[in-house]
Amino acid sequence: MYLPALLAGGLAYAADLPPPTPVTSEVPTESHDELAELKARIAALEAAQAKAEQDAFLRDAESLAGEAPLPSESGAPSLFPMNPGITAFADIVGQVGVHDGAITPGSTMYVRSLELDIRAAVDPFAKAAVVLAFEQEAPPLDGSAPSEGFGAEPEEAYIDLVALPWHLSGRVGKFKQPFGLMNRTHPHDLPWTDAPAALDLLAEEGYNDTGGTLSWVVPVGPVGITVTGGALSGEPFEEAGPNAGLAGLGRVEVFGGFGSVDVGVGASAVHHFGLGAQALGGDFSFRYRPSTRRSVVVLAELLRSMEGELGGYAALQVQPGRSVYLGFREDFDAAGPVKHNLFLSYYTSEFLRLRIGGGYDPAAQAVDALAQLTFVWGSHPSEPWWVNK
Repeated sequence: MYLPALLAGGLAYAADLPPPTPVTSEVPTESHDELAELKARIAALEAAQAKAEQDAFLRDAESLAGEAPLPSESGAPSLFPMNPGITAFADIVGQVGVHDGAITPGSTMYVRSLELDIRAAVDPFAKAAVVLAFEQEAPPLDGSAPSEGFGAEPEEAYIDLVALPWHLSGRVGKFKQPFGLMNRTHPHDLPWTDAPAALDLLAEEGYNDTGGTLSWVVPVGPVGITVTGGALSGEPFEEAGPNAGLAGLGRVEVFGGFGSVDVGVGASAVHHFGLGAQALGGDFSFRYRPSTRRSVVVLAELLRSMEGELGGYAALQVQPGRSVYLGFREDFDAAGPVKHNLFLSYYTSEFLRLRIGGGYDPAAQAVDALAQLTFVWGSHPSEPWWVNK
């Protein structure tokens, strides 16, 4: 009785209500402008944050490098900042001599050399190097003289011209001359504890002179031919005083790689115009390297001094393991064998090497033994090619 009346009343009330407002997704124009402004502000903030992070990264990188690059004249960072690579070498030696069954009085330990090697690219066309050496002469094993202490000198100071045309390169300054194989090698880089006596036929401690050389490299398939000529002061050969006359140097070297085998043959000559004499040399190198754990190296040189004296050496080095090298060297002169030498080297890493060596002099019937500790820190230039890596 009451339900039909309630339904009729509800329908009548609903008919009097205004129609509902339709739902729409449209946004007022003011809201569109605010949203675009907000997006622009967010993009600006993100760009500013990215720029700040990039600047911080560059500051950290330049701090790690030592200093920020120097600006060029155009205001852009220089590609060649004056921040050279610096390497220090220390070579410590202990020597023991035995003669007539007794230890000789010159048996001792000493720091043979300390070297500071500084290298940098000058510009895209040249590289420079300076080697400062602090060296101590080995005390005579017979005890005839005490050690003279350290002497300091710029052992090398030169610039390499690396971008000359026609496969040419040049070097100007004071440097170990490209005469033979071992004359260019510093004592701490030799494959032995001492240098062959034949190197003294060139000059005291090898031929190191001031001047300029020009080299021409001709690649012929797997073989490279290098022809070098130079004009030098000739001072290491002079006995009548400095600047008595210039010297001219020439060298021809053929070096080739054939799979795991490398072979080189060279001939060298230096003529001193003031003395009217020349020193000559021939050399041979062979390396067999089937892997980084095994290698065999053969080296030989024959030298003739300005005075006509002959001398040389022949050496064999075998690598039985990754870090171990066993070597033998025969020193000789025109009369025959001068000394028989054995060497054993162990590398804990490329920065630290331990080596022992010994020699027997058949003429004096004397034995000497050397223990060598060589360590490197700093920028570490590449090792000699007879180190298998």
